[in-house]
This record gives sequence, C-alpha cells and structure tokens, in this order.
Amino acid sequence: MFVSCHLGSSLVEAYGRCGSLVGAQRVFELAEERDVVVWSSMVSAYAFHGHGDVAVSLFRRMELEKVRPDGIMFLGVLKACGHAGRADDALKYFDVLTKTYGVEACGDHYSCLVDVLGRAGRLHQAYDVIRTMPVRVTAKAWGALLAACRKYGEVGLAEVAARALFEIEPENAGNFISLANIYSGLGMHEEAERVRRDMEQQGLQSSPGSSWTIHRKSSELV
Repeated sequence: MFVSCHLGSSLVEAYGRCGSLVGAQRVFELAEERDVVVWSSMVSAYAFHGHGDVAVSLFRRMELEKVRPDGIMFLGVLKACGHAGRADDALKYFDVLTKTYGVEACGDHYSCLVDVLGRAGRLHQAYDVIRTMPVRVTAKAWGALLAACRKYGEVGLAEVAARALFEIEPENAGNFISLANIYSGLGMHEEAERVRRDMEQQGLQSSPGSSWTIHRKSSELV
C-alpha cells in the first residue's frame, strides 16, 4: 500500500509527535513520492526525539535522491546537529543553506545555530553569531545563549544575554531567574540577591511551581 505525499507528511508528523518513530518511518517508506515536506517531517521527528545522527543521515540520503531542501528542512537539520553534538556539521549545513541552495536564513535558523554552538560549549562563537546576524536578534537567540551560559557557568556572556532579554521581554521573570541562578551557582550570592530584588521591584513573580530558596549565603530558584 502506498500513500500520497500530503497524507504521508501528515501521518509522519502525527506519528512523530506521538513518539512512534517506527510508525513514522514505516509511513515514510510507503510514500509513493517523497517530496521535501515528507522528508522534513521525518527528519524533524527524529531530531525532536533526540536522534540527531539518524536525522542527519536521513538528510544526506535526501540529497542523494536529488530532493531540494527548503528552509524548514534546514531547521530540522540544525536541531538534529544540536541533539547529536555536531556543531561543526551545523556550521557546514548553515553555509550550505545559503551558498548551495540559495535559502535565505531567517531568525529561527540563526537561533538554532546559537543553540547548537551553546550546547557544545562554544559560547563565544555563539555570541559572535548573534553579533553578526543580518536579521533582527530575537529573544529565542539570546535565550539559547543564556541557557548555555548557565550550563557552562559563563557569567560574562550571561550578563550580556540577560540585559538584552530584559529589554526585549521585560515582563519575563524567567530571564531574571536564570541570571540569578547562574550567579548563585557560581557563589555570587550578593549579585543573585540583587537580581531577585530588581525582579520584585518590577512587580514580577516566578512562574507556578517555582520558588526562591534563600539560604544563609545563597538564593536559588528551585
């Protein structure tokens, strides 16, 4: 039994969202013609569930079958590289995106690249991507950098990212909380307390399920 491209992409996406990658792959193989939408759905499903290497291999197979990738496909590939820890591959594919296929990179592509580099601990390289972006820098890009700074304990770039986020989305308490917890994790408890006070002075509250835990010399959201 074969399925059409439209039905195939819908079913692959549905199976992928449910976590049934076996079902998604089965439908993918039964598609009578696999256009870029079908391929993107399958690549994105593997990337979403952390199977980055499989997703990248699938993309290479698509190239061999002469299917031209689009911007959505490259988002899936970049996310896959992030999950697989393949920062160099992400840089290569980002270059291929524009130079080989003529796809104009958008803010989401740049944000994904920042996330990939951040996950790999290449924080200054991620910051360079943000600084040189030819499109408007979004909260998504700065947020990816801030998250990476927390993971690796990089306070300098965390402050840069947090300041940018305070301007872009001043009512998002999560950005204050992230910076305060970075300070706290590095033993900078006075700075963490200052951020907490700033947050309270602006009338911001932590999200439900989160709370500040204040110890004698530390304060961290848990």
